[in-house]
Amino acid sequence: MKSRSQDLTPYLRAWEYDESQTVRRFRTPSGRDVIQVRLPLGMEQYEIDGRPDGKRPMQRESWLHHYWRLAKEATSESRELELSSEDFARLHHEGLLYYHRYLLCFQIQEYKLCARDTRRNLKLVELVRRHAAREQAELIEQYEPYILRMNFMARALFRVKELQDLRGALRILHAGQRAIVNLKPLPDNRVFELERARSLKSLEELMSQLEAYLPHHVVLSRQLERAVEEENYERAASLRDEIAALKRSIRGEASGG
Repeated sequence: MKSRSQDLTPYLRAWEYDESQTVRRFRTPSGRDVIQVRLPLGMEQYEIDGRPDGKRPMQRESWLHHYWRLAKEATSESRELELSSEDFARLHHEGLLYYHRYLLCFQIQEYKLCARDTRRNLKLVELVRRHAAREQAELIEQYEPYILRMNFMARALFRVKELQDLRGALRILHAGQRAIVNLKPLPDNRVFELERARSLKSLEELMSQLEAYLPHHVVLSRQLERAVEEENYERAASLRDEIAALKRSIRGEASGG
């Protein structure tokens, strides 16, 4: 006979399902913060630090930490680490756990945690690029533009949320654009090209949104609205040119030009 403690009903009743609020950061009775996800018929829980599932493979924080250590040891012995199919499967599965967590962190505006986990998965990309078979490595490498996009967006939004530094955020996003454009292409990989195009578009859209909150831009935009309402089209055209020049100036600053 199973113990009643295995019945999840009390926990589910304590947090009724509401599709508008399904993710939260929660402090457990032991004082440990976790991320919880309410599903229609259950719950998920992610650790904040270390592996999302709380496991410590080979007494390390993660399989990634373990294999990076093996890679360094091999290099010191003038050897090259070669990841087996089993090694790669472990890393691939683990990377998905971190992917799910950084998406949740982004959703609840835990941008610093999202930046940390995307930075971690970028190290995974580097490891498999160096040490896995080409066809296996490409299964992870093809998503590098997306991981970069999430990393730079999280860093930029953290800058806005915590420091109210719009120009600093724009500099970060511009650096993200350069990083994605400069990625070495994966020949005949449509996923990579699609993710690169989508990521550049997302960064561009976020830059435009942030630019709209800069004080001078707001003033000019309001003047443009009034000019259009008053059918003063000559004035409206002049204001559009001024807004475009302002955007070029802002982006010139962001690029260091």
